Amino acid sequence: MIRNEQIWISPSERRTIYIPKGSEVTDDKTLWQFIRDNSFGILFSQKNDVPFATHLPFLIDEQAGNHGTLLSHMAKANAHWKDINNHKVLVVFQGPHAFISSLWYGEEKVVPTWNYTAVHVYGKFVQIAQRKELKRIILDTLKLHENGSPVLANRNQAFFDGLLNAVVGFKIEIEKMEGKWKLSQNHSVEQQRKLIAALKSVGDPNSIEIAHLMETNLDT
Repeated sequence: MIRNEQIWISPSERRTIYIPKGSEVTDDKTLWQFIRDNSFGILFSQKNDVPFATHLPFLIDEQAGNHGTLLSHMAKANAHWKDINNHKVLVVFQGPHAFISSLWYGEEKVVPTWNYTAVHVYGKFVQIAQRKELKRIILDTLKLHENGSPVLANRNQAFFDGLLNAVVGFKIEIEKMEGKWKLSQNHSVEQQRKLIAALKSVGDPNSIEIAHLMETNLDT
């Protein structure tokens, strides 16, 4: 059976992620860079025992708050924002991931698993009321994904300004980040080398990136 680490809720109701020894990443700069590189995250919240999730593009301001601040926006038609202002939320950023076959180890009594990288961010959702601040978030998002040139805003300023009425901006001052690089650290170097070679032979982008991360981890 594939090993599957699940998010769990502690007795204090604080969400966390199961991280085996050797898989934890705690350096803020490393986690910030991961968020920048994998900026399309999932915002999770809960209301009256009903979970809610929205997929969104995020920016990060490393200088704001003790651990940085996430910035984003969503469609005003999305009801998610209406019930979570000033409430604790979780944002999950997923990096490369790849299946690890038990056949690759060349021995018995091993199981298949999944190697992956992820960052969980916790903080309070705060709606942005000022139009100027919302506009800045949208422009910065456009610049990031349009190679520095916010084409939409430049093309028709009146149309762009009208679009601002259809979105809601928000920020999440980061209270805690949890990074997990699950890269078969619980196996011997020899076995990890076998897995790296097998991942490279699979050839898809995720498998190749996981192989690269495993190599980097072995070299550090």
